[in-house]
This record gives sequence, structure tokens and C-alpha cells, in this order.
Amino acid sequence: MVPDSPLSRRRLLTGGATVLGAGLVGTGWFAPTWFPDVVTDKLLAVYPEPPKHVWRPEVSDEHADDAVARLERTVEQVRTLRSRIDLDSVSDEMEFRLNGDDPSGGWLETAKSESEPRDRLFDALYGLSFAGEALGAAKVTLGETDPEAVVERGDRLRADARAVLDSVASYEVSDPATDLAYLYFVERDLAFARLNSHRDGVFTGGTAGADDYSPQDVANTWSSHLQAEQYLANARYYRDLYRENLGDETRSYAETLDDAHSTLTEQIESLPTRSDVRERIEGERGFDHQTPLGAARWELFWMCFDTDYRIGYDSDGPHHGHTVQRVVETASALLNRRAHEFALDELDVSPGDTDYDSGRTFRAKRRAVSRFRSVRAKYDSPFAGVLAQQAASLIHSGEVGIEMADGTHPMWLNRVEATTYYLVSAGQMNELGSVYETIIDGS
Repeated sequence: MVPDSPLSRRRLLTGGATVLGAGLVGTGWFAPTWFPDVVTDKLLAVYPEPPKHVWRPEVSDEHADDAVARLERTVEQVRTLRSRIDLDSVSDEMEFRLNGDDPSGGWLETAKSESEPRDRLFDALYGLSFAGEALGAAKVTLGETDPEAVVERGDRLRADARAVLDSVASYEVSDPATDLAYLYFVERDLAFARLNSHRDGVFTGGTAGADDYSPQDVANTWSSHLQAEQYLANARYYRDLYRENLGDETRSYAETLDDAHSTLTEQIESLPTRSDVRERIEGERGFDHQTPLGAARWELFWMCFDTDYRIGYDSDGPHHGHTVQRVVETASALLNRRAHEFALDELDVSPGDTDYDSGRTFRAKRRAVSRFRSVRAKYDSPFAGVLAQQAASLIHSGEVGIEMADGTHPMWLNRVEATTYYLVSAGQMNELGSVYETIIDGS
């Protein structure tokens, strides 16, 4: 029975009542399942969320402007070279890359118009992917580059990335809870630089020789290399911030990181494997995407039992030697696996269910946000923010399927999948403290 309330269902379906409803449900005065699905679906989008980016190093105006200037130089080069080319004489694929008034695809002007340095940096980097392809196509068409030169450039980029990594290899820290966060961003962008140093910006093992490059590969790889150069500039910038923030007394954290990685890996290995969980789902009847329980079980499997955290750390991989990044990715994998059991326990879905009330989805989001805030208040360091990023991203992504629903799938499927995102986020934050304390000594 719904208690008497001055808020009728009709009022909640009109105007600004959605926002009002979010506030009331958020306070706990009203149970989410009291509202019609159409209302609660909308409440999801307006319910307050944690920051989209929990912690990131500041980006200076100077660094962002340098990136925009890099893009502008590339655009000017393309226009100069393109003026020497008869577009009617080139292949359709090369013509596609060379056509258009703005080689950056409009990203140069967008970058110049941004007021926030980080937005300018993002736009400039994105614009380099378009302008770089156009520059590569122009150079290929004019015979001003060849596969051998591109291979050599890739080698130089990898050597430069290695030099940056070597410069922080002892992992000196004065405050590991802050310093490791900066080092994570150094290694993350070095990984992007190393990845983009390869043919077409794709790593498939080893390095491609000159004979493996088609003209299109050469053009594409010019784009990848320009992005790699910017990622290298980012990594050097973050390294400088890390050094500036170091205190007078430092110590090497390399051994502690190795020990943490070993401990986290052992804890993952003590849990069911990806194959174990898959076999368990496949062996139980009724677990397919045609029911809420089956859809939830499979969504949780794909979310929580990835193996990506192991990829790229071999001797020739783009993450080789990235100790902080490896610890963070292993920690995230452990948080995912521990969150899996929590989410299963909290799903509140039975094998015979054929629908899913959106109020339960809202309740899961409310719980996830509350848990995120309380744990983040306790573990408020930059490095804890790095570990919490995945949980925040899940909260932000949860309602996307509901907002973009076009009738292709039943709404219960979108709601169930959103609920799994929120439950995994809450489960991760439940475990964040213990994982954090495994990495940060003395915490």
C-alpha cells in the first residue's frame, strides 16, 4: 500500500517533478519502487553522481597550448603539401584523407575555443588523428616518406619512451599516496605513446618491418606517430609534476610495488577463474539473455572477469616495465572479481522473473553513490582516487542504455544491465580500502 502523499503519480509525471522526485527518493522518504518505471528511469539521469574524473594531475595552460600549436603546425603542413597534389590523380582512399577544408576535422578550431586547458589538450590530441592521416597521405602521394623512414621513426619513439620510463625507474617517493598517482599517469601516457609507435597504432606482438607496410599503413602510421609524440610530451609533463611534488626526503618504492603486485596476483588466483565462472553459468539452465537473471549473470561475467590486466607486459609489449600501471590494473582486476560475488548476492532477481522494476535500478544507483562517497571520504588521497576511477565510471555509465533505449531491447534488459554497473561499483568500493592498504604502506 502506498502511503498518502501530496505528490500524486500524475504530478510526478509532469514538468520539474522528476528533479523533485530525485530529491525525495534520495532522502529515503519514498521507496523507488513506488514510482512508475517511466519516472524512475528519468530519476536515474538526474540523481547526483561522483566526479566523472576522481583525480587527475592539473594541466597547465602552457602544456595545453603547446599541444594546440602542434596540431596547428600539422594542419599548415597538410595544406602546404596538398596544394602540390592533383587530387584527380590519387587513389580514392588517399583522396578521402586529403579532401576537406580542415584537415583536423574541425578539432583545431574547437581546441582553440576551449577555456579549460585539459579540454584543449584532449581536442588537440584528437585532431592529430585526423590531421596526421592527411599529412601521411600527402607525404606518401608526393614520395616524401617511405616505410623504412616510418619504421625508424617508430624505433625512435619507443627509445624516447624508454628513456622517460628509465628516468623514474627507482620509483622514488616521499608520500606514496600522492607520488604513485603522478607516476601512474606518466606510465599510462607512455603506454599510449608506445602503442602508437607501432604500425597503424596497433600492437600485435613484435614490430612490423618495412615490407609489412602498405601505402595506407604509412599514412595511418603518420597519424599514430604524431599522437605518440603528444603522449610522450604528456608523460614528460606529468613526470615534471611528479618531481616538483616530491619532498626533500625520498625512498625507493620499487620493492614495495613488486611485493604488492605479487600479493594482489595471489589474491586473484585464490578466486574462481574466468573459465570456472563461465562454465558455471553455461552449466546452469535458463542463464541466457532472455531472462533478467540470465542477462545479469552474463553482464557481471563480462564486466568482472576480464583478462586485459595481463596484456602488454611482456618484454616487447607497450606496458613492459610499467610497474605502477601494472599494480593499478591488477588491483582493478581484483576489485572486479571481489565485486562479482557482492553483486550476485545483491541482485534480488529470481530465475522465474520476466520483468525488472526500474525502482530497483534507482535503489542500486543510490547505494553505489552513497558507498562511493563514504569510502572516498575515508581514502581521499590522489592514489586512492586512481583506484576509485573505475567505480566512478561505472556509476556514470549505468543509465546510458536506459537513456538511449530505442525499443530494440526490452526495457527490463537495459535496467538490469544498469543495475549490474551500480552493484559492481558499490562492490568495488567495499573492497577498495583493503586493496589500497596492500599497495600503500603505513596507510
